[in-house]
Amino acid sequence: MTLQNPTESFISEILENYANEEGNELNKTLLKLFQTFDNDKNKFDVLIKVAALNKIYSTAITNINPVVEQIIKTFNSSLKPKKITEYVDFVDKISKVSWTNDKGKSFERNNLSFSSKYVHFLSGFKTPIYDSYIWIVLKGYLGQKNNEKISFKNPTDYKEFYSTFEKFKKDLDLEIYSNYEIDKFLWQYGKLLIQNIEKEKSIDLNQAKSELKKRIKASS
Repeated sequence: MTLQNPTESFISEILENYANEEGNELNKTLLKLFQTFDNDKNKFDVLIKVAALNKIYSTAITNINPVVEQIIKTFNSSLKPKKITEYVDFVDKISKVSWTNDKGKSFERNNLSFSSKYVHFLSGFKTPIYDSYIWIVLKGYLGQKNNEKISFKNPTDYKEFYSTFEKFKKDLDLEIYSNYEIDKFLWQYGKLLIQNIEKEKSIDLNQAKSELKKRIKASS
């Protein structure tokens, strides 16, 4: 499967599809939530934002308290991020959490996708979201563009994801677009490709993702 050339008309088509299917109102509302409850050193301001993102995006965080604590801890130990590089660093600072339950059992989790969503709204859409749909399409485009062997191995951290995202924009001459526009384009295009495979082969989401990876690799 060769990914469709991301021309201006194709990107516009996919963004229009995103607006019609997903709508931009939810994003605007969540941004308003972050702007209203903007004290990230306050437990309840952070709690309501973490809970909202976890519920809306189904990020499967069963214990949000360590996430809230990590965000507050990070804000207390550093200045609020303002530059894009500071936001990128902030994602990695809040993504890894650990906690111990009532029975003394220890847990660790890297919430990279969730943390990228949190900072996406914290930054006012300046930083893109890390998501499996986005990563598959992103890596596929780069591999096909540069005739490189494609690997879909997950990024080790957000810095790696963001540098790959920036490389994609540069290599495919898409720097005129904002990170927010490219973020939505990649996610919606990936979603459409995966949905088509699900219907075509009557398989579940994870199987469809694997099939999409196979098809992209086969065309490189």
